[in-house]
Amino acid sequence: MKTYHYRGVDNSGRSVSGRMLAMNEEEMEARLRAAGFWLAEAREERESISVASATRRVVRPSRRELINFCVLMSFQLKVGIPMVTALKVAAEDCENKAFRGLLETMRKDVEAGQQLHEAMARHGAFSRQFVSLVEAGEESGSLPDSFMELRRYLEWQEQIIADVRQATIYPAIVLLVVIAFVLILFTFVVPRFVTLLTAAKVALPLPTRIVFAVSDVAKSTWWVWLLLLIGGPLALTVGRRLSHEFAVWVDKVKFRLPLFGSLNHMLTISRFARNLAILYRSGVNVVEAMKLTAGLVGSVWLGDCIREVAAKLEQGENLSGAMKPYPVFPGLLHRMVVMGENTGQLDHALENVAEYYNLVVPRQIKRIFSVAEPALILFLVIVVGFVALAVFLPILGMVGAINK
Repeated sequence: MKTYHYRGVDNSGRSVSGRMLAMNEEEMEARLRAAGFWLAEAREERESISVASATRRVVRPSRRELINFCVLMSFQLKVGIPMVTALKVAAEDCENKAFRGLLETMRKDVEAGQQLHEAMARHGAFSRQFVSLVEAGEESGSLPDSFMELRRYLEWQEQIIADVRQATIYPAIVLLVVIAFVLILFTFVVPRFVTLLTAAKVALPLPTRIVFAVSDVAKSTWWVWLLLLIGGPLALTVGRRLSHEFAVWVDKVKFRLPLFGSLNHMLTISRFARNLAILYRSGVNVVEAMKLTAGLVGSVWLGDCIREVAAKLEQGENLSGAMKPYPVFPGLLHRMVVMGENTGQLDHALENVAEYYNLVVPRQIKRIFSVAEPALILFLVIVVGFVALAVFLPILGMVGAINK
């Protein structure tokens, strides 16, 4: 498809001009003739590839900007404002210059004859789920409702991220302080006492020998631990991208971790239920909705299971039966899907599962870190106390020997 700038005249000689999307000039002329106009001039719009790709790289609207866009579009379309005008208002209301430019380009694409979801997909700034929901809304005539669904979903994402960040920021700081303190203690502080007590030729008790041995290891291998601390997460990320099997294995380990495993599992199942409910309620068929959801759950293992379930749905199985053999789907989810299929309200059943996890996940996060915080502080107290004991025991022994 190409975009043309055209100028035409009607039977009374009145001139009109604009932009139109068409395969070629012949198609554009035929469409103008059907509308009662004669083509006088046509010029193909050519866009620099480098400029277009640079624009795609720059445009990364934030979650809050997407929420504001969805709210504004929903309200405007609900009261009957034309799509082109709604996009123009949304662009004027946008503070992000790059996003504003994208909205202006989308407005021109829609004005030229493209549907909104086609204009969104063309520029790559919107996720597949976003584009699919808009397409479903356009096909079903419920685009304002689709935008409100997207707003609710984005706000839910923002709330979950805020809850996790709020619950983890203090324990993360404490953990970093503890690690830094232990490294400094055993790498720089304890070796000074080693030199002092060795020069005094004092008999070293067992706690002191243990601390000095740990200090020697830390002093000679500190760079190894620093490399593991920095390179470990990087290697894990690269390995997940290069090897699908490794990524699946990592996800299975994450789901089996003590304390955090159940939390990771609940977060991924909550994403699955929420995304599937939104897509299904917006008119996307369940097979396509499953395929789209597979890439949105944040787990390679669960994504594979979802794709296998989608393949079974294409063969004629129902959703509850296709999900049953996979242990990654919890019993609660399976029971709610069965109820949703029996009552014809699958979207509400999935929404109830997502709402349940929305309540449980923040509580689970607070429960985990209410245990983690005192555990870290207790660990720090034990380390400091043991080191202090190891240092003062030989000193006390030396003082006692002098008094004798």
